Amino acid sequence: MTDSVAAGPRITTLTLCDYAQVRESLLFVASGGVSRVVIAPFPAHIRLYLALVMHVPAGLVDQAHRITARIKYPDMAELIANIDVAVQLDHVRGSFPGEGVNVPHALDMSSIPFPRPGQVDVQVSINDQPAGDLSFWLLQPS
Repeated sequence: MTDSVAAGPRITTLTLCDYAQVRESLLFVASGGVSRVVIAPFPAHIRLYLALVMHVPAGLVDQAHRITARIKYPDMAELIANIDVAVQLDHVRGSFPGEGVNVPHALDMSSIPFPRPGQVDVQVSINDQPAGDLSFWLLQPS
């Protein structure tokens, strides 16, 4: 696949995990692929991270971009939270002419109050264009 401005930035990695961090432009993920969280009482705060990598094609590196993660209950389209991240890359040291750039992010979700158990959808967009999604379940202990 070739880098093209027409294609725009895209998400190449998207996972829910126990912990994530970005160091030296690298994404570190611990226990990725979380799909169920057992927690009580509600409202609850979960100790999870949304880890993602956005690929920015070479022709779009010098432009501002915005990543938005909408977190909601799909059964009633109830919005839980929005996470917005501004991305501005003016120059990437060490990159070759015409080379796109991977931009990792580790989004801490621990401050988000989840009012009730159920399925939760995370819908990610870049510059208001759909870019990826995932779902997980919040469950009460039995």
